[in-house]
Amino acid sequence: MKQVASINSKKVDQQTVDLLKEFLTKAEAGELQSLIYVGKYHDGAVGNGWAGQPDKRMIGEIEDIKFNFFSQAYFPMIDE
Repeated sequence: MKQVASINSKKVDQQTVDLLKEFLTKAEAGELQSLIYVGKYHDGAVGNGWAGQPDKRMIGEIEDIKFNFFSQAYFPMIDE
């Protein structure tokens, strides 16, 4: 008889798991109404999407994230 072993070599990012649990708790409580996301998977694949009804303010927050990311990545000596 062959023994089949399941080997999970994927590293779990606890920060990601914790954030998703927090979002789930808030969504189930009715606090979190909408979400825009970008996800990177273990194989390097990237995806994006949204749930709920994103609005103009959320799009502005995406632009803020982009600005902060590029500022820190390419100009770390400049303060905001």
